[in-house]
Amino acid sequence: MPSTRKSSDSKPSSDEPASPLLTAKLTKLRRLKTLQAEAQRRESERLRKIDVFGLLGYVPTPKQQVFHDATEFDVLFGGSAGGGKTVSLITEGIRACVRHPGIRVGAFRRTYGELKESLLAELSNYSYAAALGATWNGTEYELRFPNGSLLMFRYAESVKDASRRQGGQYQLLIFDERTLTPPDVCSFLESRLRSGRSDIPVLGIRSGTNPGGPGHGAVKLRYIQPTNYGQNVVQDERGRSVRFISSKLSDNPHVNPEYAADLQALPEKLRAAFLDGDWDVFAGMMFPELKHDRHVLEPIELPSSWKRYNGVDWGFSAPWAVLWGAVDEDGRVWIYREIYQRGVGEAEQAQQILAAEAPGEHVAVRFADDAMWSTRGDAKAIASVYADNGVHLTAAGKGAGSRVTGWQRVRTYLKEAPACSHHRAQGWVTCPMLHVFSTVTDLYRELSDLPHATKGDPEDADTTADDHASDALRYLLSNLGTGPEFLVLDQPPTVAESDHLQPLGSTMAVRPDPDALAFWPGEDDDGPRPGGTVQVE
Repeated sequence: MPSTRKSSDSKPSSDEPASPLLTAKLTKLRRLKTLQAEAQRRESERLRKIDVFGLLGYVPTPKQQVFHDATEFDVLFGGSAGGGKTVSLITEGIRACVRHPGIRVGAFRRTYGELKESLLAELSNYSYAAALGATWNGTEYELRFPNGSLLMFRYAESVKDASRRQGGQYQLLIFDERTLTPPDVCSFLESRLRSGRSDIPVLGIRSGTNPGGPGHGAVKLRYIQPTNYGQNVVQDERGRSVRFISSKLSDNPHVNPEYAADLQALPEKLRAAFLDGDWDVFAGMMFPELKHDRHVLEPIELPSSWKRYNGVDWGFSAPWAVLWGAVDEDGRVWIYREIYQRGVGEAEQAQQILAAEAPGEHVAVRFADDAMWSTRGDAKAIASVYADNGVHLTAAGKGAGSRVTGWQRVRTYLKEAPACSHHRAQGWVTCPMLHVFSTVTDLYRELSDLPHATKGDPEDADTTADDHASDALRYLLSNLGTGPEFLVLDQPPTVAESDHLQPLGSTMAVRPDPDALAFWPGEDDDGPRPGGTVQVE
């Protein structure tokens, strides 16, 4: 009798209905997921309604409330000391962790010492958010919440420090005293802003700071100037909203009166930064003598007889900067053109330099960073690639102490001297030895925002700040004399048999004998007096 048993390798048809037991289990699982999602939604709504600040015992000032109410992606809360910035950042981070389950918040300072004395000290004042059920891990410096959110406290003084977090991701970044953190560190950490889950939003960036420090220029360029000192909200190049909220000591009614008196007693520049929150004057400015109304002028036509020079600071990831300077008869330098770009290869850099120059414009010498002659492996030196593309460079001559002496040379040119003809016509008695066209914006921005070094030689500039165009200026000025462009001689030049002056340059001068009464070389009233200049054809 034939067996009715199916072959062992027979499979049920895909069209066959699932068993009632399997169907019931799948239905139950789907219902469970729906219930879990609904419970999570209700819990999120409940958490959003929790008075986080009330449970912490934190009462924001009106200006702090403006900061907490801000919905923009990138917000800077800054200005004077004592405005309550650090406590605002801590409480904002805690509130984000409570309101958004599973979120990861990174709170950063430049060094561990600074982190301990500011953010961590404020966190301890709120008992590590114990009222909200948070638990503190003092080994990892992490605050964990019952809903899975995590507030991590980190330090990052360099990109190397920041790169230790390369595998991590954050949905909210907090920077306390942002101007003290180098700009490239902030940029790297901002690249870690992302979310791998659709239910966890990326909230953005919250920063607090005073004026000054290596990041002063970058912060001023991103937040202060574009928003007109907080008057407007702007969009960055990626379409993200950026806002600056000014913070003053007077905005904080809880400030200690003795602390306010201490700020009032600070020296002028420190007081401007820490009491007034002045972004145009700050403690540690490298060149406080730089003045826009004295050193900057609208472009004018410069005589073609003036010698032209370049200063070149190479960069690829960091900015590449080129300056063009013309030297007048008094030795005054007029910076009339600049290039300031990132991500440009050396061959294209040389091509852009030539393309920027006017037909017939002759640059006598192009002084460049000595590092452009360095080689790695079989690769050509950058200076050689420039030469292959028609731009021949001269090493600026970097060496021990050259940075400090170079900055001193910049100061020499920032000083006043008898006015040039352009400014004499405007009634000026004196004008600086360095003039910068208003179109040369990046150089002026760097010089005005460059801070002194906080490590190493205090006479040096902070190498972590933007100093690329400033370095190009330093290379240029360090290789120029500080006096008039003509040659000063103790004796009149000898006369050859042809009765022509010896060719010692297109312009020369002679230091006269004090007893000389006659004019030289002629005695007519139209000839130059002793010590005057003589043009040689």
